[in-house]
Amino acid sequence: MTAPVTDLPNTFGMIAIAAWTASWVLWVLGRQYVRQGMPLAIASTALLGLSYLGLALHGTLEWAGQQVFSRVMASAALAAFTIALQRFRQSREWQRDSATVLIPLLGSLALAALFLPKDPSAFHRMHAVIAALQTAYTLVVLAGMRSNTPGPGWVLVTVATTAQLLALLPLILLHDRPSAAFEQHGLPGSTPVWWVVVGLLLYLALAGTSIGFLVMQRDREAANAPQRAELDPLTQLPRRTAWLRTLGRAADAARSDNKPVAVMLIDIDHFRRFNGRHGHLLGDQAIRSLADVLKQQSRGRDVVARFGGDAFILVLPSTNSDEALTMAQRLVRAIRNLPILPTGGERLGVTVSIGIHSCIPAKGEGCAPLVAAAEAALRKAKSTGRDRVVLSAPPPLATGV
Repeated sequence: MTAPVTDLPNTFGMIAIAAWTASWVLWVLGRQYVRQGMPLAIASTALLGLSYLGLALHGTLEWAGQQVFSRVMASAALAAFTIALQRFRQSREWQRDSATVLIPLLGSLALAALFLPKDPSAFHRMHAVIAALQTAYTLVVLAGMRSNTPGPGWVLVTVATTAQLLALLPLILLHDRPSAAFEQHGLPGSTPVWWVVVGLLLYLALAGTSIGFLVMQRDREAANAPQRAELDPLTQLPRRTAWLRTLGRAADAARSDNKPVAVMLIDIDHFRRFNGRHGHLLGDQAIRSLADVLKQQSRGRDVVARFGGDAFILVLPSTNSDEALTMAQRLVRAIRNLPILPTGGERLGVTVSIGIHSCIPAKGEGCAPLVAAAEAALRKAKSTGRDRVVLSAPPPLATGV
């Protein structure tokens, strides 16, 4: 038994309301994940609601405009979710993201210009091809996330996206000329209930991807909780436990590869005086600014960490004394020219002293001697005028008796 065609706009209107309700619930539950793509995933569900609103506006909009609006919103929904996945991967490429949005949208408009209002059946079929290609691209992105995003959230998103692709296939394979009802309403007049079922499956699939995306966010949050406990809250740099573990691994690698590891200690000059004069808030700003410079200037294999108070430590694998000295001198210059925060026309800044120790640790030697040697070099930098770099003294050569 088929439902009357006149009931279909009401059905699509209810799906649109359900989509907006789902997007609101997802926003309430996932708004803390702003930098991880959650707003885009929520927007994809809201845009799908606009797509179904276009189908529900029978008799309100001109028919061709109604169909174009609906299909463009559907393409935008798919594009928004794909970009949300890229944000979750912490990948930002404006050219790729722009293409993800513009290609399907321009394709939808081109199809409308070619086929509407003369051949709406071809328009729907070809737009379903575009949507299927978008969904296939989303599956490619998900496949690239499999190794580092395990868990039920990824599975739910992948299953829902696959179901979405399968739901599009009947729309692609529909070759019959539309009936009079299709011409009037943009719907297959002979099988309106079937069309609604397909539309509902598409909505459930995209809503399922958004829910799965929220689960992925929470899975990542739970997995990262132990790591966040090892981060300094002010600078988001590793604390003592984390950098000691890293230094131990770097020392082991130095012994096995016969390449030196360098330890660099960095301390802000006269920081207590800076705090007393400008206040602890600006002192915190100085520490954050210094941490940012260290992260920007370090190499990919280096580890920057909070040593304690106003001091930082860098662990530099496969780095000899000359290389560490060159890097430290560059840091001193960069920090010397770093404005902390201008207040009342006064330009505030800080300088640093740096102590370096580079060696191939002896067998059985722990981390303590490496850090102690760097601390001794730092004390010498402080005592000889500050705003400078000092290398630790090389170990004495063994002599025969």
